[in-house]
Amino acid sequence: MKHGFGIFGAGAIAEVHARAIETIEGSVLAGVYDTHPDRTTSFAMKYNCEPFSSPEDMLRNEKIDIVCICTPSGSHLEPALMSIRSGRHCIIEKPLEVTLERCDRITEEADRQNVVVAGIFPMRFADVNADLKKCVDEGRFGKFIMGDVFVKWHRKPEYYSDVKWRASLEKCGGGAIMNQAIHSIDLLQWYMGKVESVSAFTGLLGHKDIEVEDTGVAILRFANGALGVIEASTAVNPGFFRRIELLGSKGSVVIEEESLLAWQFDEDREEDHLIRSRYSAGNTSGGGVSDPKAISDTGHIRQFNEITAAIDNGISPSIDAVEARKAVEIVVAIYRSAREKRIVYL
Repeated sequence: MKHGFGIFGAGAIAEVHARAIETIEGSVLAGVYDTHPDRTTSFAMKYNCEPFSSPEDMLRNEKIDIVCICTPSGSHLEPALMSIRSGRHCIIEKPLEVTLERCDRITEEADRQNVVVAGIFPMRFADVNADLKKCVDEGRFGKFIMGDVFVKWHRKPEYYSDVKWRASLEKCGGGAIMNQAIHSIDLLQWYMGKVESVSAFTGLLGHKDIEVEDTGVAILRFANGALGVIEASTAVNPGFFRRIELLGSKGSVVIEEESLLAWQFDEDREEDHLIRSRYSAGNTSGGGVSDPKAISDTGHIRQFNEITAAIDNGISPSIDAVEARKAVEIVVAIYRSAREKRIVYL
């Protein structure tokens, strides 16, 4: 089935969305709108789509049935509600929104209008992460003991000064945890299940004159009894590949970006040898360690194709609005714990 896409927001992540749309057979990018007219025009020329001068004009275009929300994180709600009320399905770049209340307004409106809303978390679609989820679902870890993620990156001062919304608490909802680590936090809860409580500290340690944290640490207790740690920063130099560790009574896995550091289970299967061989070659992309544009399009491409297939078949995509909200809930709890200096129960 052919789909026509519109994009709200013509920044860097919109280009990833545009390239993903190009891979969906029979679908087209029909239009774009940005609050900066010159950005709208240049994006439309680059991706051969129609530039619109207002959100209303774009949503009157009958060619568009799916809208991508690529505005700043804290500005997803308004264009999402406009799109949903016009009867369009929505693909919303991470995070779904920056407060639970705003997330819930999106979900409730989508239910009322009977449209699909999907949240973008492309790391779930990496082969190594999908293989790891299969092991989790098969119970190969036994009892989970710990689940940890580490996202220790480097961002120059210009990262915040050149794009003002990244430094704004209202527009971004937070810093290293909300804007960078949320991908890994989503993976962690996907593997480990519900987070029961968090205790956290955040700080502005390596940057100046920004409203959001550049460093944060949280201790988690999961509903299954396991403990965990989240460490996130945009202030460490030179920056390092993100890492996730799942540690259980019957096996443990450590992944650095998409490369295996450990994949060991009590019951060693033939497939384990193949997996260790497949993912031990090292990382081929920059992973966003020190350059936010040094990321692969593969996850977005796979997720976009999964979302459109779900729409065509009348089912929910794997990361619908309810699923996308889960990582936001953890991030919001981390900030509340740091702010109120206490354990926060989700």
